Amino acid sequence: MTRLLTAEFRKVTSLRSWWALGLAPLLIGVLSGAISMPLVSSIAAESESDEIGVAVAAIGLFVALGSVFLFAALFGAVNAGAEYRHNTFAGTFLTTRGRDRVVAAKLAVTAGFGLLYCLVIEIVSVPLLLVAAPDEFRVDGTILGVLVIGLLASTLWTLLGAGLALATASSIGSAVALVAWYVLGEGVARLVLSGFGLDALGQWLPGSVTVTAFLGAVDEGALDGAPGWPQSLVALALWAAVSCTLGWWATRRRDIT
Repeated sequence: MTRLLTAEFRKVTSLRSWWALGLAPLLIGVLSGAISMPLVSSIAAESESDEIGVAVAAIGLFVALGSVFLFAALFGAVNAGAEYRHNTFAGTFLTTRGRDRVVAAKLAVTAGFGLLYCLVIEIVSVPLLLVAAPDEFRVDGTILGVLVIGLLASTLWTLLGAGLALATASSIGSAVALVAWYVLGEGVARLVLSGFGLDALGQWLPGSVTVTAFLGAVDEGALDGAPGWPQSLVALALWAAVSCTLGWWATRRRDIT
């Protein structure tokens, strides 16, 4: 298994786009933090509430986290689907005892890089938050909770993208579907469900449970009947598990030529 993990790691680092997918949310977070700094200054001058200043200062962090989930999912799709794009699965399966070990190693390494993306984003974003926020701001349990949830959500979104690519045998198709769903598709789905009186069902879609996980960590009173952060993370984990299971099943049954 160690050799498979090493091989998968080398496959990732051989991709020309693996670092670029992590660079994009980093730049987005830095730019958002830079834009929020003058807002913090103006609000702090007009208001005596430190909470408002902290909320505005945190814009960069939350924008960065929101973008890293999408790019982590795209990385998962590109990395898993690259085997089909370059027709390399056949050679891997012929030299390995069973397909399960190959898929397990691929998902494990892919998830690790998804977590790494978010970790780098947080390492850069937190100092910016400390600079932009009022002097009274401190990294407390709430902020730490947000950071931990971000790491978990990034890992799960990476697995969701990887499972989708394995299930469809297409990295490009999966990437397009992920962008469409993340940007527009889920909002449309929630509107359709709302039209049928199924608003509660829409709260359990992957993007929605990701948002409510953060809302629950920051202020449980803002959820207004939505699931709390533990239930939201469990729901997101189930989405990732379903995606990976379908991808695993399809990879085991698919003819590899």
